[in-house]
Amino acid sequence: MSRLNSLPAPLEPPAGGWRAVTFDLWNTLLVSVPGAVEVRSRHWRAVIGERGLDVDDDLLHGTLSMLPVRFDEEWRAGRLYGPEQALAECFAALGDRIGDDDRVALADAFEEASHHLDVSPVDGAAAVARLLTGAGLAVGIVSDTTLAVGRHLRGYLDRFGVLAHLDHQAFSDEVGAYKPDRRIFEAALAGLGVDDPAGVVHVGDLRRTDVAGARAMGMATVRFRGAVDDAEEGPEADAVIDRLADLPALLGLPPG
Repeated sequence: MSRLNSLPAPLEPPAGGWRAVTFDLWNTLLVSVPGAVEVRSRHWRAVIGERGLDVDDDLLHGTLSMLPVRFDEEWRAGRLYGPEQALAECFAALGDRIGDDDRVALADAFEEASHHLDVSPVDGAAAVARLLTGAGLAVGIVSDTTLAVGRHLRGYLDRFGVLAHLDHQAFSDEVGAYKPDRRIFEAALAGLGVDDPAGVVHVGDLRRTDVAGARAMGMATVRFRGAVDDAEEGPEADAVIDRLADLPALLGLPPG
């Protein structure tokens, strides 16, 4: 297979041709503007005010601000960290300032906030997914989730017209493993009905998780750097693209 080029040549397909394409989600199909802590703070501040809780803004912000750091620590260690774990740590930090009913109300607000993040599609996401399915390829997601999990992310994918063109989604919170663990890739392939990884191309933005994990499975790899150019060390993909619109040509397909 050809390696990194600014305008990569088409990937060499296996003998049976390409059967499927899997995508990472964040910074590949969707992007999120930093600000999740502020969104969750607004939702929790409303609950705190309504219930007259003894939680000031400094304590609130400090409690929620630790979550991205804690997620990154656990994610890099391969330990699942989602809403359940985050809420447990937040409630421990708030201590006896909140009661059982308050915890229920705060958990509901935390859930609601995850539907109102500042998310937008990567240019061409829906069009490329539609083109791939139209070409007879199975199309799926292999994505790690943060505190917004599969049930939230499907809503965003649907909002931006991508979900209708996906045959299966393997989210880490539902599979029980983060990339590069082979279990999440195996779940995706099983969901897509593909038994030979060599016929699958995985597209993602991170070397450590997307490229390393897919390559270990025997899949072809494409690194998308159109949203974020990964600066961490790790194996390079078989090809690198800056636009999702370049993917069809990479697979030997006509443009849409």
